[in-house]
Amino acid sequence: MLDHPAFATSLRLAQFAKAGSWETAWSFSRAKLPSQAAVREYLAGANEVAFEVFFGDAFFGARFDGSAPEVEARSLTCLAALDGASDGASFFAGLSRDDAFTGLGRNIDFTEIGAVDAWRSVGAFRAAAPREALRHFEDLWSSLAASAVAHDGTHKKAVEFACRHPLPHWFALPVSAPLPPYDLDRSRLREACEFAARAGLDEH
Repeated sequence: MLDHPAFATSLRLAQFAKAGSWETAWSFSRAKLPSQAAVREYLAGANEVAFEVFFGDAFFGARFDGSAPEVEARSLTCLAALDGASDGASFFAGLSRDDAFTGLGRNIDFTEIGAVDAWRSVGAFRAAAPREALRHFEDLWSSLAASAVAHDGTHKKAVEFACRHPLPHWFALPVSAPLPPYDLDRSRLREACEFAARAGLDEH
């Protein structure tokens, strides 16, 4: 997934969220990154947090669970990678300095389609890993068209390819029209799944 052109562009913004609440995420622009002290204050000893960085409408995310020092260390790794990045390639190179981020995107476990920054409140549509999703694409599209995600008209939509290892993380690509009501785009969804199927060589 790291080879997808969407993740080679400049970084737009990033955000942290606790307990999967993207509706209340702490967002900041690439041009105005928070200090390490501000990140520590936000975490406040948390044992879980998720992080996302946006490349236009595509985004990468990861979730950190563990002791407070471990969660803080992973979060500060993301901040440092952002600080030294001019584009996607340099951002992921920065992440790779931490062994916890080795092997990103190699094993895609499942697919989700959801409303950006409203994943929980709208409700995501879960599907199989990309290869299996493609084998049953007509059924997937039919079920997706009847879902809450398809009927939401106030948020952009994305397909996430989720991986459990080396830590929970995901790569997301836009799959809706650029303007309200952000209708799902069948062709973009199929193209995203086809790329992910090729990329996830070790897919379960």
